[in-house]
Amino acid sequence: MDSIDRTLLMALIDDGRLSYQQLANEVHLSPNSTADRIRRLRQSGVLVGFHAEIGLEALGHSLQSLTDIKLRESVDRRQFERDLERVPQVLSAIHTTGEFDYQLWTANANTDELQSVIDALRELGARDIQSRIVLGEIRFNAARLL
Repeated sequence: MDSIDRTLLMALIDDGRLSYQQLANEVHLSPNSTADRIRRLRQSGVLVGFHAEIGLEALGHSLQSLTDIKLRESVDRRQFERDLERVPQVLSAIHTTGEFDYQLWTANANTDELQSVIDALRELGARDIQSRIVLGEIRFNAARLL
């Protein structure tokens, strides 16, 4: 990966809808050469997709939480992960080391909905649950690693 690839990646992180022509103008290459580079970045696994970002608040899910989960010993971890799909408020589940087995990121309409999520997690096999309300977020992207 060279500086041109890095420039292309940073441009796509900023706006994943840029055309090959617009990207080519950014790196001073032809659109065909630019398209070839993008294809190589995808084939190598460096560029894995183009995504839309959804405003959770606009959907009525302004209460976000980080929830740590420790599973009951009898619960199969893989089954728990499959079962999480039935809880739409869970946006991310990270399997971790340490005191807890998972950290979940949830988006809820209000505290009543968060309580319903906690109840659902207990039904799925969570033994210990600790939730924290997200007050704010500082986001960084992978461009920092380029």
